[in-house]
Amino acid sequence: MIRIGVIGYGYWGPNLVRNFSDMDDAEIVAVCDLRPGRLESVQNRYPTIQITQDYNELLTNPDIDAIVVATPVKTHFDLAWKALQYDKHIFVEKPLTDHSDNAIRIIDEAEKRQKILMVDHTFVYTGAVKKIKQIIKEGELGELYYYDSVRVNLGLFQHTWL
Repeated sequence: MIRIGVIGYGYWGPNLVRNFSDMDDAEIVAVCDLRPGRLESVQNRYPTIQITQDYNELLTNPDIDAIVVATPVKTHFDLAWKALQYDKHIFVEKPLTDHSDNAIRIIDEAEKRQKILMVDHTFVYTGAVKKIKQIIKEGELGELYYYDSVRVNLGLFQHTWL
């Protein structure tokens, strides 16, 4: 059983909490968001989940094994870095960071600490993507030199304030 703390309950956070809550081998321990209304929403739907406006409570909680970062991109590096300093596994919404140098630092630090680092990507585990992977792996199309796809519905565009 992996015990998870989620930082950010905005646009994508509710989906992550719902999906992790539905897994047999995962437990959401706590959710952090700066907006009291969002935390009230968590508490109404998941009364056993701890809520806080202070992400440090998740980082220092010994009952949490992994941190999910579902916040604006400009905060990804700092939150993931701090979580690694507390020896937490990390799941970060895409993109990992706002600069490639910071991404390399996070990757190196996670490797050094032997912690799992995963960057989420919409649809990575959907049936269609799994089927494409299977077809490629089994060589049904022969040797591929190039692959391109288009997502026709991009969903809500998330603005990031600098």
